[in-house]
Amino acid sequence: MCNKKLNVAAVSPKLYLGNVSKNCIEIINILENLKGNNVDVVAFPELCLCGHTCGDMFFHPTLTNACNKAISDIIEYSKSHPAHIVIGSPIFHNSKLYNCAIHIYNGEIIQIVSKNLLSAAEKRWFSTDYRVINSESLFNIIVGEDFYSYNSPSNFIVNISAVPALVTRYDYHKSFVEKYTENRNCAYLYASAGANESTTDYVYSGACLIAENGIIKSEGKRFSFDSEVIINEIEIKEVRYDISPININKYTVDENDTHPFIPSNKKELQNRCEEIIQIQSCGLAKRMLHIKCNKLVLGISGGLDSTHALLISVETLKKLNIPVKNLICITMPGFGTTDLTYTNACNLVKSLGATLIEINIKDACLQHFKDIGHDADSHDVTYENTQARERTQILMDYANKIGALVVGTGDLSELALGWCTYNGDHMSMYGVNGSIPKTLMRYLVRHIADKSDESTSKTLYSVLDTPVSPELLPLDKNGNIMQKTENTIGPYDVHDYYIYHFVRHHKIPSELLRMSVNAFKGSYTEEELKNWFSIFIKRFFNNQFKRSCLPDGVAVGTVSLSPRGSFILPSDFSYDEWLKF
Repeated sequence: MCNKKLNVAAVSPKLYLGNVSKNCIEIINILENLKGNNVDVVAFPELCLCGHTCGDMFFHPTLTNACNKAISDIIEYSKSHPAHIVIGSPIFHNSKLYNCAIHIYNGEIIQIVSKNLLSAAEKRWFSTDYRVINSESLFNIIVGEDFYSYNSPSNFIVNISAVPALVTRYDYHKSFVEKYTENRNCAYLYASAGANESTTDYVYSGACLIAENGIIKSEGKRFSFDSEVIINEIEIKEVRYDISPININKYTVDENDTHPFIPSNKKELQNRCEEIIQIQSCGLAKRMLHIKCNKLVLGISGGLDSTHALLISVETLKKLNIPVKNLICITMPGFGTTDLTYTNACNLVKSLGATLIEINIKDACLQHFKDIGHDADSHDVTYENTQARERTQILMDYANKIGALVVGTGDLSELALGWCTYNGDHMSMYGVNGSIPKTLMRYLVRHIADKSDESTSKTLYSVLDTPVSPELLPLDKNGNIMQKTENTIGPYDVHDYYIYHFVRHHKIPSELLRMSVNAFKGSYTEEELKNWFSIFIKRFFNNQFKRSCLPDGVAVGTVSLSPRGSFILPSDFSYDEWLKF
């Protein structure tokens, strides 16, 4: 085989989820625009004709029939286009549905390849091992994560994909591609699904890569809502039959690391923070675009979580070129609000240019106590939750009034422990913080504070120095916070350690407790850790009912508690076996 040079293009097209006709038009328009670039091969993402996040609509013939028609339209169009075209679509064949890559050239289907390494969710819809090859192809096609198990000689690989954007995933993929193409002396073309996929639980970044012989030659802009195209030249070379396994050391966490969610390397931490901010703001932006909304409503307390949600909301509006004043921040002082948190909330909103509204909830809560016959001097769970639900009612109703979307503030640690009021701060129209643990939240806010203007930074540092509290109980005689969360449930650094290893690594209780004793030696006693572990287990299992009806919200890492596939647990599951340690 002699060497041959090719111009190749990777495309992440603007997607209209479920609207196959519009997606087909977008793909053909992109192909038409590429005619002048002398492109030989064009790759589009996995399931690009309909979207990767169609859910149970994959079962409906309406969708698959529309995809079949779109495939026919692209086949017909290809007669007038010089390039080999690879698109992703569901294919219904012999009573089974397959997630396929279709290679089209000059009015013919050259090959069809199905995805075989399906996730647990994908297995609900798709089958495996469907392949049709009509003639020898210029390249080998791989769908999604099948690439990581591909171990056959090839001089040119086209990988169409649709994987959620999680922190470290893109960097890992790039490293793998560099090692892979260097080891095999081959070329690699990668196109993945973009930000217009559903953001119910995840964001898709639209990453595109062109690599050759260990070098990333081109990479596309990620987290864009427009179509992205990259083009570069590759050289098809003699196949090198060195197919030894490629080993990339994934990011691992030492069990003695007391902050497993936080990279120890400063530069890596900065990159992680930037990636998370992009994922969070992209998820919220996509939801706003979908519902044609240009206003946000946020409850702002001066606490850590609402502060970060405010920062993400500002970033989202800037991404969409919407004035920051369209973010309406409502501060709602109650019985436990301190001057410090109130002042911080007001100052931060003003320095960022958002709109501030104040609605005091005390009179409304007192009226509610009277209506339900509750003693206002009884500072019990009813006293606390009344305030949380009153605030949520205000946010929801005000959002309805102005046609806005309520941004949720609750974080992963609170959801894991059930430290939220059911149908109070537990509820929103889109939750941006739902997969951010409390320990990581501090680093995210500090990261933004470090690069903000003087006024904003000063307030953010003050927020970081404030004890975590829902501020639902009356203040002491000196006006100080009486209710500190960690005094009740234990320190968040310990609970986040438990969450990480319990959810991600499925550690058994005795081992997890042993690990925590070693990790926190010198900081906490074994008896303290045992007590907090018992609190963690009881609260984690008993509060699943709150997580079972979470609003939509984007995952940013490998630990997520979304009930829609990330973490499935019956609300009435017994925890007794997990207290045997």
